[in-house]
Amino acid sequence: MKKRNKANRLFLFLLIAGFVFLSIWGIKSYYSIYQAQKKLKKTEEKLTQMELENRELKDQINNLTNSFYLEKLARERLGLAKKGEVIYKILPEEKVVARESKDGIEKEEEKNLTK
Repeated sequence: MKKRNKANRLFLFLLIAGFVFLSIWGIKSYYSIYQAQKKLKKTEEKLTQMELENRELKDQINNLTNSFYLEKLARERLGLAKKGEVIYKILPEEKVVARESKDGIEKEEEKNLTK
């Protein structure tokens, strides 16, 4: 009887040890899968962003072959104009800034300075 009791205890111990081992291994595997899915999601988001940027760059390349677009860029960025053409720039209104001092409220005007 004692031998059988020892055998039952040994079997029970091995069964519990196996269950603990498989549980730890399963949790570790689940965590590894979770980390891989998280990394995959970040990579897919980065891929989507790069595909969008790639489309925008292709559109820019296509626009650079268009003479109207090139003229628009030259006018906006470089301030170029055709012969006899006059360029008018409309500046925003001057801002009045109120500031408190010991004597009361003073007003200062910010002036638009352009080159």
